Amino acid sequence: MAMPDGTSRVRRLRTAPPAPATPASSFRRSRFVALMKVLLPIAALGLLVVITAWPALNPSDDRFQLGLAMVRPPKAENPEMLNPRMVGVDTGQRPFSVTASLGTRVSEEGEPEVFALSEPKADITLTDGTWVALAARDGTYRRDEQVLDLAGDVDLFHDSGYEFRTSAARIFLTTREASGDAPIEGQGPFGLLEAEGFRVLDQGGRIVFTGRAKLTLFEGATGGQR
Repeated sequence: MAMPDGTSRVRRLRTAPPAPATPASSFRRSRFVALMKVLLPIAALGLLVVITAWPALNPSDDRFQLGLAMVRPPKAENPEMLNPRMVGVDTGQRPFSVTASLGTRVSEEGEPEVFALSEPKADITLTDGTWVALAARDGTYRRDEQVLDLAGDVDLFHDSGYEFRTSAARIFLTTREASGDAPIEGQGPFGLLEAEGFRVLDQGGRIVFTGRAKLTLFEGATGGQR
């Protein structure tokens, strides 16, 4: 009788069917499954309760809070505007614009709007189609009256080559008129001019220099006379 070798014995051990389950082991497995069906939902419910109640059980002042005070814009007595721009048309439907680096409303609620301007500039188109640009260090704009008051280093440029400097001027934007009682000096194609004041009349068509005035003509400006 031949004895089986070692390889055949290992093969028979690997292919042997599993041992049948005993009644005791089947009972323990079914009891474990039934217990997990009860314990797992209870554990999940308890974890949910802890997560929900944790902020109340452990308050912290560092957590993010959102309230009406955080989203409501602050109330300022003198609201400021960065780079304001006011545009409009005059009585002849010609456009004008007023800009500044900073604007602050200085009038009270219910009163005509008045704005204090820093570095104001105004661009105005005249009746004949030419334009005038004005710039100053400070200014006040009366919106209802369409009046611009300029103060401090007021410069006036005309596109025909005139340039004037004074310390104060008032511009009526809707009528294209302006005036100033501070000393004024400037130059243009004709020569140099100094006066004690000025008036811009006829919607920019005529400029009158007031007070004592001095005019120095460039050679050749009036046929060679000086």
